[in-house]
Amino acid sequence: MQVFIDDRTFSQQAQQLAIDLALPRLSDGGFQVQEDALLSWSAPKKSTHLHLALLPPDSGPLSIDFFGGKKAHRRQFGGGKGQPLVRAMGHLTDRMPTIFDATAGMGGDAFVLASLGFTVWMNERNPVVAALLQDALQRAKVSQERSEIDVQSAQIISRLSFSQGDSVQIIRELAAQGTHFDTIYLDPMYPHKKKSAATKKEMATLQKLLGADIDSALLLENALQHAKYRVVVKRPKGAEPIAYAIKPSSAIESPNTRYDVYSIKALTTG
Repeated sequence: MQVFIDDRTFSQQAQQLAIDLALPRLSDGGFQVQEDALLSWSAPKKSTHLHLALLPPDSGPLSIDFFGGKKAHRRQFGGGKGQPLVRAMGHLTDRMPTIFDATAGMGGDAFVLASLGFTVWMNERNPVVAALLQDALQRAKVSQERSEIDVQSAQIISRLSFSQGDSVQIIRELAAQGTHFDTIYLDPMYPHKKKSAATKKEMATLQKLLGADIDSALLLENALQHAKYRVVVKRPKGAEPIAYAIKPSSAIESPNTRYDVYSIKALTTG
């Protein structure tokens, strides 16, 4: 699936995005309606902001909204601090662990963690998904400046940082600069089976765009070298650990998901 930049309406933004992402514009030609995707801008209902969205050929638009849709629902009904994702991150005696989300994707897990008080650095290596994530963060910050969101929402955004690139390299560069994270979180791409039809289409689009995570073991090895206390890997229930030579210290399970925990230093849980 080739991604094109839609330059029919917002030509200036499209030109800059095409340069940033090294992607063709729609006006360059070659776009195939049945095979290719568009990165375009639109203003969804109940929003005064333009959203950058990926328009795949076989499903609805994909965009990120931290304060609407599924993320808002998950924030409200996701289970709070008792949910497996949060328990897997651990809890230090004097503070909550800082987290590096090495495979941020659409930012869902990072946002849940930030909403519960964690400070999270999100990194996404795919430039298209990273553009969607950055667009959502920029919109949230503009909403904050305009006082369009409440204080609690503004605090959540303040706990999120973002970068785009290879996580192995980013982790090493941050460590060299003196930035170290208590917990490094990995969520390699894998097929989601027990989901709604809409989510299946979304995941299928992301899988086409991102491809298989063939370097998960390398990322785990690097994470274990740089995390201060633990590395957490999200896996489907019943799946093998991502690296056969490195066994997790423990695991936290939910109905469809398992969080493999690799403890580097003992965390006080609670």
